[in-house]
Amino acid sequence: MVYINPIEILELKGVDVNEIDSSRIKKQKRILIADIELSDHGYLSYNGQNLTKSDCERSIEELEDRNKLEFYSHLASNLELNAFLANGNHELLKKLKQESIYKLPEFVDFVSPYFSTKIDSILLKSFQNRDLELFTAALRSDYLIAGNDLNNAYRGLSNEIDSRIAQTDKLTKEIKDEISDYDEDNIRDIIEIVEQNFPIDFLNKLPSYFQSQINKVAASINFLQIQIWNEFSNTTVPLKLLEHLLDLNIESVSKPTFQKNYNIVKKKHEERIAQEKNAPLIKEWAKILISIQNKVEEVENDTISSTSALSFVKTSFKLDTLNSLPNFANEIRTQIAYSIRSISIASWNKQNDINSALALIRYALSIHVNEDVKIKFQQDETELKNLEEKYKGILVCFFCDKNPPVSGSELNTTIYKETNRTYFPRRVQYSYSEVSIPRCSNCKEIHSKGRSIYYVSLIGLLILGVIIGAATEGEHFIIGGIIGGFVGWIVGNAIEGNQSKNQGIKDASESTLSQHPILSERIKSGWTFSQPSA
Repeated sequence: MVYINPIEILELKGVDVNEIDSSRIKKQKRILIADIELSDHGYLSYNGQNLTKSDCERSIEELEDRNKLEFYSHLASNLELNAFLANGNHELLKKLKQESIYKLPEFVDFVSPYFSTKIDSILLKSFQNRDLELFTAALRSDYLIAGNDLNNAYRGLSNEIDSRIAQTDKLTKEIKDEISDYDEDNIRDIIEIVEQNFPIDFLNKLPSYFQSQINKVAASINFLQIQIWNEFSNTTVPLKLLEHLLDLNIESVSKPTFQKNYNIVKKKHEERIAQEKNAPLIKEWAKILISIQNKVEEVENDTISSTSALSFVKTSFKLDTLNSLPNFANEIRTQIAYSIRSISIASWNKQNDINSALALIRYALSIHVNEDVKIKFQQDETELKNLEEKYKGILVCFFCDKNPPVSGSELNTTIYKETNRTYFPRRVQYSYSEVSIPRCSNCKEIHSKGRSIYYVSLIGLLILGVIIGAATEGEHFIIGGIIGGFVGWIVGNAIEGNQSKNQGIKDASESTLSQHPILSERIKSGWTFSQPSA
């Protein structure tokens, strides 16, 4: 908006406003127009502007409004403010003082359109040129800007800040997409770029009009530091960027998040410094970590048993030593714990070894990790315990309560249930079911040895009974055989049971099998191990 003071171009400066009437204005206007028409160029030179006859006429028409006449008259005598409105001479701002007329809403409304346009230009240029004194002076003069002209006064600066936010967001995306010009060697340059683009001393002087933009600046810097944190092995840059954004006058619900991020990064940065100082020690623990990580693949490929992996983990390092390391070892502690968790998962997923899976996750829980990681491990433990309870006797050998069942080592048996019986004629009907009881190879071997001893005892005592029966009463050899067989059955079962008991496992007797989770409910409902007879 072009400012023209008609009092000046009519040469009425210094004339008492009460003496300026329409006839005097018309007289001075005729003189002005004649001068323009007679001039070589056909225009009037005014404060660096070339005014045409039409420009002058439009300006003079404003004097028909008495308030404007008085305001223009005042401005004609206020040389510095008048010059500022006409050509933006910012010397006024450095020594602008309050005057009584500035408190009149009508005067502010009158001068604001011209004043806000000039302030807009000065704010933008002083921000770009890092002229804090002029920038501050321009902001202090906001009392001459009407509320509905704030957008005009701050448009240029607002657009500039938006542009810098967009540049920052573009850089963030480039880093995320791995197409930026930055690497580990020059990533620190971003600190200076952000500090230059968003100078704290300037932004913190901005009025509340800019508050939402300041919050956006903070959010943009935060997203940038997150991406640098994710993509680079650098904690210095994220830390400096967070320090910078926290120096801003932020009024946002995200501020606690920014502070939390700062605390996390600062802690990580301090740990990294400590890690660099303790690099040799960290290197030794890194070797241990790699050796544990290798076991994950071996368990998954069945090249090592889950029980062997568990034994390796427990002997590969001293738990107390790992837990006693200072905070610089937090990361290595966490990685070791996660690797043990991975072996636990593989033990269950690939080898169905619930015992080793539980032992490994509990060992991981005994390592000092942060609360979030600990909660995750506890959830894993709970899930495994639920599986253990749900598949009791299936996931772990029922007979030893220790080893996982092995395919080919099952104990197969048949159970029966009478469904109908008649006495005339004498007949019985029944159902039967083939049942396979999961079992580990070790228990199968022990049971097999016990069964062999059982048969030897049974046959031996049966033969002995026959011989004794025949020797005492020849015709009683059958009774002797029956008695010997019965005694042999009792002795054989006792020996077989003792064989299992001596090895610390349950025997494979019918009374024991009836307690197995697979069979217990069916036995209670009437199923038996004996085939019903008529």
